[in-house]
Amino acid sequence: MAKNKVKKSKPSTKLSNIERRISFAWKNLALFLILFIISGIFYSVSTSELFINFFGLLSIIFGFLVLAFLISLILLLIIKSGKK
Repeated sequence: MAKNKVKKSKPSTKLSNIERRISFAWKNLALFLILFIISGIFYSVSTSELFINFFGLLSIIFGFLVLAFLISLILLLIIKSGKK
């Protein structure tokens, strides 16, 4: 007769869904903030009109992405604090 093996439960190390989303928002916020700063520096240093327009457009795009991830991070933190 076969014996039933009892598996010991391991402590849960998985992050909750909200914590994964917060981590994702932090990482993307940091990435796009760095890209925004770099493109802003290149915008101010560039001498060619083509580069000025290109880095200016990149600064605007990355700036909007930074704001979007900042807003989503704030909302996720409010949701997390509301669940406690």
